Amino acid sequence: MSIRLRGRDPGSGRAHPAPNRPVRDHSVAAAWGFAEATFFFVVPDVWTSWVGLRKPKRALGTTVSALGGALAGGAVTYAWGRHASASSSRTALTRVPGITDGMISEVEREVADSGHASLMRGPTRGVPYKIYARASGLQGKSLLNFLAWSVPGRLVRFVLVTLVASGVAAGVRRLFPRIPEKLISGIFWGCWTAFYAWFIPTVARRR
Repeated sequence: MSIRLRGRDPGSGRAHPAPNRPVRDHSVAAAWGFAEATFFFVVPDVWTSWVGLRKPKRALGTTVSALGGALAGGAVTYAWGRHASASSSRTALTRVPGITDGMISEVEREVADSGHASLMRGPTRGVPYKIYARASGLQGKSLLNFLAWSVPGRLVRFVLVTLVASGVAAGVRRLFPRIPEKLISGIFWGCWTAFYAWFIPTVARRR
């Protein structure tokens, strides 16, 4: 009589992935997307690309979950920008790392001049989504229009960053079949840490 070990492949002895891991990955992506659209300063791309190191297909799904969270958070920030005073909401945003007073003023001008289409320029210049949400609410722009433009404004970058991380990880494994997974993880976190160590001081000096 054979006994099948619960949670393990009897042929290899390897543990199966936890059955609730996909739920966890999507939940974290959604929560992260919401948090970054409000007052958290680290982008959800960090999480979706982390999932992409080992589960590329699932990672693409988590970008949609991150988008859902971002839309919910964007709606909250929009409402806050609409009902809070301009000075108080501006002061609160400048306390978020990577956001300056000059950046807020620039986004206010862009939204006034170009409407929500200006959301598409934000990711290319490192301008946080939450600033556009606050400016849209402050200026009384259409919430539905803001959310509609938020879909490509958020999702395109989420997908691109996740695909790049997944592709680079797969390429490294092909070139170096014996590379430890811990080393891949270490390089990943080192790159994101280096990015923020460069990005936040650079933004503060530039704006």
